[in-house]
Amino acid sequence: MRYFLLCLLLALVSVLPAQADSLDPAEKPSAPGFTLKNMQGNSVKLSDYRGQVVLLNFWATWCGPCREEMPSMEKLWQTYREQGLVILAVSTDNGGESRIKNFARRLKLTFPILLDPDSLASDLYQVSGVPVSFLIDRQGRITARILGSKDWASEVAFQQVEGLLRQ
Repeated sequence: MRYFLLCLLLALVSVLPAQADSLDPAEKPSAPGFTLKNMQGNSVKLSDYRGQVVLLNFWATWCGPCREEMPSMEKLWQTYREQGLVILAVSTDNGGESRIKNFARRLKLTFPILLDPDSLASDLYQVSGVPVSFLIDRQGRITARILGSKDWASEVAFQQVEGLLRQ
């Protein structure tokens, strides 16, 4: 019975709309810096992307809502990467790199995926569940935190990103 209730709760949560916390312009905190390895084994620093708009997304291969939002993130990436958008998808998996590579290959993801098996970046951003995303402006300030999955290919998401790219 407990298992059934847990499954029911997870199913309900996965269909709820993403909850966005837009931050007051005067209260935009600086995005905490971190260095993580990418899928090729190279070190990537968040500070390397200063001057660009960053969608920082925390996710895991076992997360259904994460799987649902990834194709729309790919569309966002393909639409705006030439205009200065960077997507950094931080995998919180600790089960091995091959699972993450297979996941990315299956969904045809081309944006950068970073590995955070020790929760270094997740702890800095106080991530307690996935997916959660942060929009970071060109000055390195967090402008929004999005809890849950989001349709990143929606008109609303495109307008949000375009607004940051114009700044």
